[in-house]
Amino acid sequence: MALDKTDLLPDETVLLSKKANALIKPDEHGLSRFAFDHLMGTVGMAGQEAIGGNLYLTSYRLLFKAHAVNRLRGEFSIFLPTIQQVRNASSGIARKAEIVTGTQRYTYVVWGVPAVIAAIDRARTALDPA
Repeated sequence: MALDKTDLLPDETVLLSKKANALIKPDEHGLSRFAFDHLMGTVGMAGQEAIGGNLYLTSYRLLFKAHAVNRLRGEFSIFLPTIQQVRNASSGIARKAEIVTGTQRYTYVVWGVPAVIAAIDRARTALDPA
């Protein structure tokens, strides 16, 4: 789950690292429902599953790496130029940041949502068009 040099692109630097959960819809990934799945709505996550891991903001992208204690593992990236909107999607006790691209919405449960949003906005602004 920790980043090493091989995870980064040439000249890419890590700007922020946070423990986070990526929210997914189990049905979209061929996963069965948990026994107490119907209770997830009480914490603002109805029909979703939280995949634990780390969220890294780099100079080029958001990178999520799941830890090994999940039913779904791996990593995925969202390149900063593809981000159209970043917003605070918190509800109830769940602190959530939503990232919107032209084709998809990504939601992360993460503490310090306003600071995460501000860091993403700064990184997007700092990108050189080249």
